[in-house]
Amino acid sequence: MLTRLEIDGFKTFENLAIDLLPFTVVLGTNAAGKSNLFDAIRLLSLLATKDVSEAMKEMRGEPLELFRLTPSGRCKQIRMAAEVLIDPSARDPWGSEVRLTHTRIRYQVTLERRHIRPGIERIQIAQESVEPILRKDDRWADAMSPSKSFRSNYLKYLRSKPWLTTEELPEGMAFSVHQDGKQGRNRPASAAEATVLSSITNGEFPHLFALREEMRHWRLLQLDPALLRKPVPATAADTLDADGANLAAVLAQLKLETATHQRPRGVLNDIAVELNHLIPGISSLDAKLDSTSREYRIELTMRDGLPFTSRVVSDGTLRVLALLTLLHDPRHRGLICFEEPENGVHPGRIRQLVRRLQDMVTSPQEYSADDGVVPLSQLLLNSHSPVVLSSLIDEDNAPIGGAILFADTATVSDPQRQEIRRKTRLRPVRPKQQGMKRKGDQGDLFSDDAVPQGFVSDLEVKRVLETVSGEG
Repeated sequence: MLTRLEIDGFKTFENLAIDLLPFTVVLGTNAAGKSNLFDAIRLLSLLATKDVSEAMKEMRGEPLELFRLTPSGRCKQIRMAAEVLIDPSARDPWGSEVRLTHTRIRYQVTLERRHIRPGIERIQIAQESVEPILRKDDRWADAMSPSKSFRSNYLKYLRSKPWLTTEELPEGMAFSVHQDGKQGRNRPASAAEATVLSSITNGEFPHLFALREEMRHWRLLQLDPALLRKPVPATAADTLDADGANLAAVLAQLKLETATHQRPRGVLNDIAVELNHLIPGISSLDAKLDSTSREYRIELTMRDGLPFTSRVVSDGTLRVLALLTLLHDPRHRGLICFEEPENGVHPGRIRQLVRRLQDMVTSPQEYSADDGVVPLSQLLLNSHSPVVLSSLIDEDNAPIGGAILFADTATVSDPQRQEIRRKTRLRPVRPKQQGMKRKGDQGDLFSDDAVPQGFVSDLEVKRVLETVSGEG
């Protein structure tokens, strides 16, 4: 679970620092930087498993365009930090389970543009560190007011020394991996083209491996309706692709894994019920294998008994189906970034969709021992819809059930450089006053002294809400 993100020098971000809840929605107009935020999270995730060059190739735009452009030129560095709550155990590719003694971790990485020789530039890792967040410093955990069961099962604080540092040694700069059940090691840092984290592929260093697994599972869904409605080869992967192209195969696998004699379609029945609540008229869902073409196809049956394949289902229905499929997958874990959940959903059903999505993330406040120790789940949505905003606030325009962040651009005046710059800022909607809070409110996480960028005013919230009629 990503609990705090800091970005500097990446695209439109300059010294951004923002805390995140299990359910967070970023609202803003086009070109406000909402997608850039998702891109930063995706870059961090890619750097946990790939070298810098491969990670950059999978981003939107050319590698150089990822570095912030200001009137005085391109930034030389991208600095990012992520504070996370990781699952208390992880399983390596060979099935070995590692159990952790510390689950609150801060990861920092700096990418730097370096001239290797005239005309040749490389992007390399200049700094990388992994440090424990101490109990006394864990403002996020305190603000969440977690249940005793959640604190006991998920919040562990038995480490005080870092797992990874960047140090200057006699032989030069080096990444130092410190002891974590095994003896530590040093690696040269003068020309690193991959993170140390990406090389930790087993449980030899359990906390670094668990952090890598957490970041590897951060998902940015960019669902393509044209791909969602196509048949899927029987050999396709059964973990949902970012574009949703293998949705039928995922549904078929879920059906196989969860089917019983009483419920031959397993969890697909639950998904169909959820889908019908949001898009009325759907009575059942199935994923069938065509024996001739060896392809999986999605079939939806309507109340009148007529079946329809995904080829004729609306874009909005397919997008909601893909998201519900992922959230019902027992193998799902970690953060999902999803753009504009309201697309294709009737405005009158958006509130219900938002409420259902809120219910499907991990709630530290409402967790009980009966829930068992399951992988943590988190949703980060972005939207420009006032209807989504109206679904997230109460009668006093205070957030309920999660965090609401407004994305916009602000002007920075820099007398030292004698320039004016534009940057993306994220400001939270002000939470309820002390003594009026409810479970799921933003609480002390966004207190006055913790939000230097300021809050969204009540007037700004009302101005957006006044445009709701335009969503009909």
